[in-house]
Amino acid sequence: MKNSKFKLFFLGAVLLLSVSAAAVFYEFDKEQTITLGIYSDSSWNVPNSEGTKVIDYAIKRFEKENRGVKIKYESGLEKNDYMDWLSEKIVSNKSPDVFIVPSKQFNMLASIGSMTKLNGYMKAEGIDKKIFYNGAYDAGSYSENQYALPYETNPMMMCINTELMKKEGIGLPRSSWTIEDLYDICQKVSKDINNDGMVDQFGIADYTWENAVFAYGAELFGNDGSSANFTSSKVRKALTMIEKLNVLSGNYKPGSDDFDKGKVAFLPMTLAQYRTYESYPYRVAKYSAFSWTCIKMPSESKKICGTNSETSLFAVSSQSHRKKLAWKFVKLLCCDKKVQQYLLKHSQGSTVLRSVISSRQAKRFLEEDGITHNALTTGSLDEILNNMKASQNFKKYGEAMEQADYLISKALEKREVDTEISKIQEQIENTLINK
Repeated sequence: MKNSKFKLFFLGAVLLLSVSAAAVFYEFDKEQTITLGIYSDSSWNVPNSEGTKVIDYAIKRFEKENRGVKIKYESGLEKNDYMDWLSEKIVSNKSPDVFIVPSKQFNMLASIGSMTKLNGYMKAEGIDKKIFYNGAYDAGSYSENQYALPYETNPMMMCINTELMKKEGIGLPRSSWTIEDLYDICQKVSKDINNDGMVDQFGIADYTWENAVFAYGAELFGNDGSSANFTSSKVRKALTMIEKLNVLSGNYKPGSDDFDKGKVAFLPMTLAQYRTYESYPYRVAKYSAFSWTCIKMPSESKKICGTNSETSLFAVSSQSHRKKLAWKFVKLLCCDKKVQQYLLKHSQGSTVLRSVISSRQAKRFLEEDGITHNALTTGSLDEILNNMKASQNFKKYGEAMEQADYLISKALEKREVDTEISKIQEQIENTLINK
């Protein structure tokens, strides 16, 4: 009798353990889904034949390393439709767990509380922000908190028509060149070639007042975005330089088409444009008539980071119910060296990790692009990326900059900057103050 009771007890214990183990196994094996918000085309408005190749590579890695987790996204969504799609998801409380943040939309998304603060996650895992280029990392900061990590960055560079420079007997600028060096060269290059009384060879095209503001290291707004600094000495210097450069071209405003025809010495261009149009077959179609190269943007001094850039980021949704898993995927996308190397190879912008640019693989990828013969080496790219500075981040930044661009461009066109700048300052501050 006692043996029978013992056997029953033993069988019951085994059954209980089996059920418990099965429950644990089921819970472990049960599929968890992380939703992802992305678009299929380029972040930089250039042709993109690779689509979501980098993202798909990262998803495959993540799912393999995290059993029972699947990452799903809506395929075929284009960048032009993305923000409408994401806004609808956020409003209906169905935001994807992880989503890409286009550079120009970060302030708006941060201001409405759509993203989770990442400071605690980074601290817990010992992730040092120094692994990223400063200008890229700062693009994801808002009110002294990190709401997104940088994924891909697209700095501005200065492209040079080397044949025109050689024809004029002018050496190529060094990487330490200043904005005064730029003006001096433009002054020598700008001339009337066919003696018809009009300038038809130009120093620079498409150099904006914002480029000049970065070159002088000017801050257009106060740190909290409640005040404007458009009457500061640095901003005035920047606008004066634009006026001086405009005078060199006479009554004509040269553009990128003139650079394409070999008539212009300098043209600002993004890295993504450079990588696209200096690679076969786009090079043959666009820039086969002359030799050209790129260097970092000029600044007033070596101490100033004078390169403006755009950076796409990834964020964890504040609505997510799987924040830890979502953070883990963001970390893979942005901090993993292999994923970022894959991005450098298959995308048009640049990795955001310092360690990737200094690697042998990065050198090989640029060589495979066919662009290192034009001096865009890993060394020069590293210099450009180190010279980046993120735009200021506050709620009304986009609105204020749109207004400033309209008012300043209008004043430059009428050559009335000196008389109009105080009025411009007042109008922009009214925009910042009014809710």
